[in-house]
Amino acid sequence: MKTLSKTRERFFGDRLRADVDEWFRECQACGARKGPKTRTKGRLQRYNVGAPFERMTLDNLGHFPVTTKGNPYDLVLMDYFAKWSEAIPIPYQEASRMRLKNLFELGFRFTAYL
Repeated sequence: MKTLSKTRERFFGDRLRADVDEWFRECQACGARKGPKTRTKGRLQRYNVGAPFERMTLDNLGHFPVTTKGNPYDLVLMDYFAKWSEAIPIPYQEASRMRLKNLFELGFRFTAYL
């Protein structure tokens, strides 16, 4: 690293490398000149699903405009086998405050297509 070698010519210390690295991380001009770091993406892999409810996803979406019942978030459930998804409006995103009743309602609706 060019900056580190130039710094070592004038200064010494046991944390010199860490200090130079930290300075570069916090320097706004350096970050603007270099641009954002590109992240390498992992290779996509196929996942075969053999039966309904074998693999499902659950996700929270929001903050949307508040509904008439006061629900600004959506709980989305999707079955990979049937490619069926449902979205339920919910008032909170915290797992401790979510009602399991909504999940059971969704489960009953999902079994209707079997």
